[in-house]
Amino acid sequence: MINWKKIREQFPVMQNTTYLNSASASPISKDFAEEGKRFYDESLFYEDSKWGEWLVKIEKVRTKVAKLIGADRAEIAFIPNTSYGMNIVAGMLEGKGDVITMNDEFPSSTLPWINKNFEVRFVVPENCIYSIDGIKNKITKESRILVTSHIQFSTGFKQDLVKLGNFCKENGLIFVVNATQSVGIAEIDVKKSNVDFLVFSSVKRLMTGEGIGALYVNKRWHNKVKWPMVGWLSVKRPEDYDNKNLLLKNDASVLEIGAPPIHGIFVLGRAIDFVCKIGMSNIEKRIDGLCDYLIKRLRGLGLEIISPIEKKYRAGIVVVRMKDCERTTQKLAKKRIIVSSRKDGLRISVHIYNNKYDIDRFISELKNFWRN
Repeated sequence: MINWKKIREQFPVMQNTTYLNSASASPISKDFAEEGKRFYDESLFYEDSKWGEWLVKIEKVRTKVAKLIGADRAEIAFIPNTSYGMNIVAGMLEGKGDVITMNDEFPSSTLPWINKNFEVRFVVPENCIYSIDGIKNKITKESRILVTSHIQFSTGFKQDLVKLGNFCKENGLIFVVNATQSVGIAEIDVKKSNVDFLVFSSVKRLMTGEGIGALYVNKRWHNKVKWPMVGWLSVKRPEDYDNKNLLLKNDASVLEIGAPPIHGIFVLGRAIDFVCKIGMSNIEKRIDGLCDYLIKRLRGLGLEIISPIEKKYRAGIVVVRMKDCERTTQKLAKKRIIVSSRKDGLRISVHIYNNKYDIDRFISELKNFWRN
């Protein structure tokens, strides 16, 4: 049986804060902080002499990332954030055709394509749900690329990647996924889902802090496109310092063009160990149960829930319609209750370090604001 209380104790911020905002960023655990500190301690006492050991450890983390999403290690590149990764993908696919994407996408999913002058068509959801039929109706003869988040940041809608991936394969669409809201709390298998490219930042559901993420490039693309950027670490033998011959590696790590964010990569590896030890099915059940309880309490206040309610469409995010959301979030923050304002709603996002007490405290304070 999972000891959720012990897991919560790993996150000191939960001692004095009701943190319900993991869809923006999660606090890190004590173990994750120690992992990052370990790298800096080594740098403090050994300068750069551990570079070789660090490179070996980086490759171990690459393998962990690959296993987490069902990829091969040669298909993984470390990136600082989702925007960076999506810009790389847009650069690789320049001239490949028009883009279809979702109306609720986070700007990281869409702006890189617009910047590259792709024709971008937006699918409008029905009750926050993007059906395959709705996506199909947006396809034209120029459509070649489908960009979607696995979980939408502003509504919590969760897409069925396997079904959508099969649809893309049947219709000749390149499948690009933003998994920032899902990696760490939802099962992902890029092969079963026919994903061509997947990007994620681990600041949210993997709880690593800012500055690290990963890009998956399906190996069928490795020889089909020109890598949009290279550097001294992109070549097969960087230790030769050859500045005249472009002898590139033939895997996704070619995109790691310079000195890597080593401490972030190490923390990412520790975070993956953490969630894998708990088990993704246990994480999903925990978050689903907290969402059930949250929805029940919100309905008890008579609030309109605008995010999808069906379990197959939701994953850790619940949004309620509310006027003056920004003012409400500020009031709650003064009570050390952290949620987000998104569009027309108040967004509450739960994670494995949360419990029912957090939800009860949030509801109690929210009720007080209404009375006053």
